[in-house]
Amino acid sequence: MSTFRRRMRGAAGFVAAAALMLTGCAASGTSGSDGSPTVVHVWHGFTEADGKVVQAIADDFNASQDEYEVKIEVNPWNVISDKLLPALKSGNGPDLVVQSVDAAQGYVRQKAFASLQDFYDDPKNETDTYDEHVVDYTEFDGEQYGVPMGYAPFSIWYNKQMFADAGITEFPKTWDELIALAEKLTVKGADGAAPETYGLALGDKQATFLPSILQAGGGEVVEDGKIVLDSAQNVKTLEWWRESYAKGWSPTNIGLADAVALFTGGKAAMTWIGPWVVTGAEAAGIEVGEFPAPVGSAKAATPAAANYWWLTSQGAKDEKVKAGSEAFLAYFNSHDAQLKWALEANYPPNRTDITAEELSANPLIAALTPEAKDAYIPLATIPGGATDVNTELDTLSVHITEGSGGDVASLVKSTDEKLKEIIAPFQ
Repeated sequence: MSTFRRRMRGAAGFVAAAALMLTGCAASGTSGSDGSPTVVHVWHGFTEADGKVVQAIADDFNASQDEYEVKIEVNPWNVISDKLLPALKSGNGPDLVVQSVDAAQGYVRQKAFASLQDFYDDPKNETDTYDEHVVDYTEFDGEQYGVPMGYAPFSIWYNKQMFADAGITEFPKTWDELIALAEKLTVKGADGAAPETYGLALGDKQATFLPSILQAGGGEVVEDGKIVLDSAQNVKTLEWWRESYAKGWSPTNIGLADAVALFTGGKAAMTWIGPWVVTGAEAAGIEVGEFPAPVGSAKAATPAAANYWWLTSQGAKDEKVKAGSEAFLAYFNSHDAQLKWALEANYPPNRTDITAEELSANPLIAALTPEAKDAYIPLATIPGGATDVNTELDTLSVHITEGSGGDVASLVKSTDEKLKEIIAPFQ
């Protein structure tokens, strides 16, 4: 058993005294007692091409049989987070929902998400073809709860025309080389104005990858379920990060969406993000390429953009709805559906039996897929989940990139103390 699984068993074993026991009070999904198909209600937050592909796969599933009907509701991710528990409590929620692993920890503890171990145990679902590296994150207290949905590495995406105009023919392999390239590609504004073009746009306001920067430098945020942010190595890494940002190759205090907007608007030569950037860039007439995140002073550390399917207490309560939910999960991760997902939504397939030749119609995803095996979910082992932890890391990140809030050592120490306070109830 992996170290990760052992940690997750310990984390999931704790059930908060105030947990909402939703299994008993949530109404079931719509069951087809009158001969009509059993309806499976699905929530997710994909609003770009990936969302259209999910809908297309659901439509194909509905057309493939007459026993179940998947109905999808799309909402922004923050709206789903706000309304999920109240909706499940009232019986008006989803039977299947897409969420990240760190969010799922809390829902599992509160009995809002149900085990899918029987789905994994049934050979007809072909779960033995799923990438074990991806599946490993979904085990809580010895049982599998989540099913792979979208898992992809954060890569460096670049504007091919800008690279060609600058005569760039080799990709940087280290962070220092990447920052030097970002400086080279930055077009300064006149009379001290903001740059006309940034070399690299990073969403420092949402420090999704700050733990990866620290890990690349030889440090960690959490280790063996304990916060270890306040270390000499992390201080050294963040001092280097602050000095690097002061060179002006990226704006500060921006979110991931802002960074993508700069890139797709031709105002940044590179960005560090997941593959959903491709659709927006192509729509803007930008030809993109990608290369792996570079190596830090200690090693390479590539974060993953990762979402999973979760069966809710509402979906598990009705046997027909549960069966329909599992049938859809098997269909979504079937060979043909995963090939469609990869080629059209630009995500690596969740199955290991899809060949490079089959992916060759989409050269970007063919190159990206092998990188997914080395990508990991940052902070997945944080006891209690990473939501509040990320909020504190976001604040730290902006202080570092803007050069504000005091010296790095003091900022790290203060954040470390806040993180320990956040996870204390779960230890």
